Amino acid sequence: MELRDKEIVQNEIINDTGAEDNSAPEIKKKRTRNPIKRMIEGGLFNLPFKIVLWSFVFSLAVYVVSRISPAFAEFWTRYPAQAIRFILAKLTGWIPFSFAECLLISLPIIAIAYIIASSVSTKRDESDRNFYKWFRPLASVMLVILILFFGAFGPAYGRYKLARNLGLEQSAVSAEELYQTAIKVSDEVDGLIGEIDFDARGASVMPYGYGELVDKMNQAYTKYAASADYISHFSSNPKAIALSEPMTYTHISGVYTFMTGESNVNTNYPDFLMPFTMAHEMAHQRGIAREDEANFVAFLVCIGSDDEYIRYSGYSNMLNYLNSALGRASGELYNSFFYNKLQSEIANEFVAYSEFFDKYRESTVSEITGGVNDVFLQSQGQQAGTRSYGLVVDLAVAYYK
Repeated sequence: MELRDKEIVQNEIINDTGAEDNSAPEIKKKRTRNPIKRMIEGGLFNLPFKIVLWSFVFSLAVYVVSRISPAFAEFWTRYPAQAIRFILAKLTGWIPFSFAECLLISLPIIAIAYIIASSVSTKRDESDRNFYKWFRPLASVMLVILILFFGAFGPAYGRYKLARNLGLEQSAVSAEELYQTAIKVSDEVDGLIGEIDFDARGASVMPYGYGELVDKMNQAYTKYAASADYISHFSSNPKAIALSEPMTYTHISGVYTFMTGESNVNTNYPDFLMPFTMAHEMAHQRGIAREDEANFVAFLVCIGSDDEYIRYSGYSNMLNYLNSALGRASGELYNSFFYNKLQSEIANEFVAYSEFFDKYRESTVSEITGGVNDVFLQSQGQQAGTRSYGLVVDLAVAYYK
């Protein structure tokens, strides 16, 4: 797309006799060189575009203040932003598939078609007005995406820490504390093992389909939110990702898309991960932005459920995080827990998961997505980046103290 400045300088045309030649063609008016004035005269700032621009300025101001003031971020996340996330979730919730996934897949086609159409149009008509006719929609879409992030989800990164909202005292965690917490979680899951079915590989089997899981998870959130003032619940429809198998190569088990308000779940992963992942993405949908905190909310929601398999998912996923953290902290305590304290069924679950993941473990696309996610999380104040997911063990230790 090209816009060239065709400046015509108006001069008098003199004939051989020195008299003014009245037969000279009419000279076009000189085009102003002031870019702002040109944009105004060219029709860039029509009323809808002005509304988008001012909305962007307002949302950016909200985001900046949220990064400075946790009190403001907490208020904004709990109330105004909650209303926006609720509206988005309801607007897209009735669609039976992931609208965000559909947009992502069709984006290259839409982009190519738009570039071709705008290029053809601007070559035929090189006026500012025609250029802005094509520029406005593109700029508006980009600004709306930023508006939704700055106004609906971004401020949640600046709110009070989850530990404060839960009344927990967080401190540096020792290997011994990890070990003791892992034992406590293992003791709690012990009574559930007999209610869970396992296949020949040792992997647990969810006793119902995806649709029923959605209903049960909404019920679990309703129950939890009734006693937690920092999070509000509304029924939503987490979407199963159609391209879950290819997506597994990115190592992403779920994603919350703030642009569409949808929680999306990768259904290719083993069953025991699915309730926990769904609860994690629903936590994002309800204003819990930090990854370790979304993990811990998912844990609390799952273990408070009336359904045995959802409770099992919560405990087993927490044990997976604790087990990994313990392995990094102390090889001796890790071996003691894994071989002496951890139930054989849970150990087999982890082994089956590791075998499943071998196919996807080494992939270039996972390095790219992991790098992008790491940079994004650090830009939002999570200095640990993608390692922040595992920091859920700090909250678990504080909780079980």
